[in-house]
This record gives sequence, C-alpha cells and structure tokens, in this order.
Amino acid sequence: MKAISYWGVAASMACAVSALGLSPTHAQSADQAQIIERLNTLQAELDALKKQLAETKKQADQSKEIAEKADNRAQKVELATDRVRANSWHMAGYADVGIEFSDGENSDTFTSGKFNPAFHFLYKDLVLFESEFQVTTSNTGETDLDLEYSQLDFLLHDNAVLVAGKFLSPVGQFQERLHPSWINRLTNAPAGFGHGGVQPLSDVGLMLRGGIPVADRLFTYSLAIGNGPRLGHDGVELEGFGRDDNSNKAISGRLAFFPIDNLEIGGSFLYAKITAAEDEEEADDDHDEGLILANEAPDSDNLEDLPLRDYDLWGVDAAFTQGSWDIRAEYLNANLKGLGDADDNHGDVVEPLSWEAWYAQAAYRLSGVSSSAFMQRLEPVVRYGEFITGGDHEAEEELNEKRWNFGLNYWVSPSVVVKSAIEFRNYMAEEREDDTRLQLQLSYGF
Repeated sequence: MKAISYWGVAASMACAVSALGLSPTHAQSADQAQIIERLNTLQAELDALKKQLAETKKQADQSKEIAEKADNRAQKVELATDRVRANSWHMAGYADVGIEFSDGENSDTFTSGKFNPAFHFLYKDLVLFESEFQVTTSNTGETDLDLEYSQLDFLLHDNAVLVAGKFLSPVGQFQERLHPSWINRLTNAPAGFGHGGVQPLSDVGLMLRGGIPVADRLFTYSLAIGNGPRLGHDGVELEGFGRDDNSNKAISGRLAFFPIDNLEIGGSFLYAKITAAEDEEEADDDHDEGLILANEAPDSDNLEDLPLRDYDLWGVDAAFTQGSWDIRAEYLNANLKGLGDADDNHGDVVEPLSWEAWYAQAAYRLSGVSSSAFMQRLEPVVRYGEFITGGDHEAEEELNEKRWNFGLNYWVSPSVVVKSAIEFRNYMAEEREDDTRLQLQLSYGF
C-alpha cells in the first residue's frame, strides 16, 4: 500500500508540474535535446564539409596531376620542336609552260618554261639557308642549270637580318618580289627588267635588311655590298659574279615606307666601279660606235693597269595592294661614265652610256563583281613600259622599245594560274619591225 501511494504522489506531482509548466527537470531535458539536436546537425554539416573538402582536394590533386602531365608534354613538345628546328627543311618553287605566237621576226613556238626549285634549311631561330635553282631548256635543246641565289640568313634581331652569299638584288621590286611566273601577273618581265635590262638581278656579298616600326608606320631597309656588275658584249652584266675583277665593291640598297596601309613607296640605288676592257682603249675600226665590251674578265695580273668606269643607278617604285587591286609602278635610271673625261687621264674619250626603264601595271580580281564562280576567278591585267638606252653604242640602241601588255588570268587555285596575254612591241630603231605576240602560259607555285 505504501509503495502504491508513493507512485501515486509522484504521478500527481508530475501531472501538476506538467500542467503548470514549472518542471525544471523537464525544461532542462528539452534544452539538452535541442542542444543535442543542434550538435547533431552541426556534426552532420561538418561531416558534409569534410566530405566536400575531401572531394575538392581530390579534384585539386587530379587537376595538379593533369597540369603536371600537360606541362611535361609541353616540355617534350618544345624539346621535340627544338630538335626538329635544328634539322628542319622545306622545298618550294615554281614551274611554267606555254606557247607564243608572233607576227614579227620571231617564230611561233612552244616554250618549255622553267623549273625553279627552292630549298630552305632552318637551324632553330638563328640561321636560315635558302637557295634556288633554275632549270631551263635552251634553244639548242640543251639543259641549262643556273643558280638564282644561295644565301645564309643570320637572324640577328626582330628588325635585322644579315644575308651572306649570292642573293637577289634589293634594287627595285620586280626582280626580288615579282619575277616568279606564278606571282608575275603577266607572262614575261617588263621591258628592261629581265635579263639584259637595267635592273640588277643578283649580287654576291653581304646584305643587312629588316623593318623598323615608327609610331603606326613601317620603314624597311636593305643595304648591300657585293662584287658588283661587269662589262660584257651585251653591255653591263648585272648578275652576281662569284669573283670580283677589281678591288672596288658595289654598294646598293633600297629604302621604303608605308605612308598609309597597303601602299609602299621605295627608293633604290647602286654605285659601282667597273673595270674597263682592254679593247676599249683600242677601238676596232669596224665598229662606228667606238666601243667594244669584253665578254670575259681581264687577266687578274693586269687589273691594276686597267682604268675603272663609274656606274651608278637609282630608281623609285610604288605598290598598292588592297582587296582585289594590285597596282604597281617602277622607274630605273643607270649611267656608265665614259673614259677620258675632263677629270681623268685614261686616254681616248669613250662616250658614256645610259639606260632608262619604267613600267606601270594594274590588275583587278573579279571576285567582288559577280556571284559566278567562273567570273570570280578571272583577273584582267594591263601594263605599259618603256626601255630607252643612250650613248654611242648601236647594239644597245636596238633594244629601245615601247611595250603594251593586255592579259586575262584564270586562277585555278591560289598558286595555279592560266594566263593569256597579247603584247605589242614598238621598236624605236628603224631597222627593227614592230612585233605583236599572243602568249599563253600555265604557272604553278608550290
């Protein structure tokens, strides 16, 4: 009975406290439950953060591993690239074939054209060797092999390259930039700008060239010293000679700038002293012009005894290339000083010779004119030029001419072109008949 009363009293008291909300034990238990629940929540959040941190660390480790592998691969590629560059080489060049019809002194003929392979060998970013050969078939059926250029380019600076060897002359723009048949918009060179003309073709020596940015404009320069030209039966021979016939070196170069985008204006010069042939001092009575030019260099033992003649050349050129337009013009003027002038004592007077050549050319690609795929590949071209010689030398005067060229090109691809042109040659010498030529040519650059 007593125990039952105790439980009854306790139950009564608990009910009373619960009813009145005054039970401290129960309140304390509720607070503890909330705290425990809060701790459990925090513990769950902490566990989630630990798990997320572990995942993040795992991902970071994986990213680091991937980055390290990528860096290792990049280093291997760079090393491999360096190894390739040290032995890298490349072949380019061009070839052409054609046919020409003439109503003048020349016969209608197929032309075997040229094969000009060019080789490039690069050692890292330090030295580049480049060389080009020209293989042609002569009029007698023989195969001629000529070395167009063979040079070492030392990459000294972003704005300076030192060239050594046989290089294309920097004088003017046609020979150095435009003479390859797949780049030249017409089938041949302008009057006075090919072999036997006034423009120098090549030289053997040293050349420093590069470009210098000034504000937002660009200036380019080419300065060369070389063996220079010689006298020959065809006048002044302007091709690179492997050995000089006198101790005086030719100085040449070209300076150019871009006053506006896509327009380049340049000026060129060449100065040399040319060894006079022994025959010049003893003119042949059979030649009224009183000048004989030697085909071969005189004996080196007699070089100091032979007089020298001053040869100077200057020229200007311009090129505008934008969109479908390609417009160019060039002028060259050369003089060979005579012997026996008032300022020297070399003997009998020999009249000075002069050469003058110029051309202007415009080409327009019809790519923006029509939606026709055929029309877009067409390119009309027109060029006018003159070649004038002066002085008492009959053989040179026979070359004087005025020349018109009208062409229409079809570009099969950016490096394959079919060219058709009609050429009107008006010779100034009375004994030469004017000549009209129809020319077709297929040119391929590779």
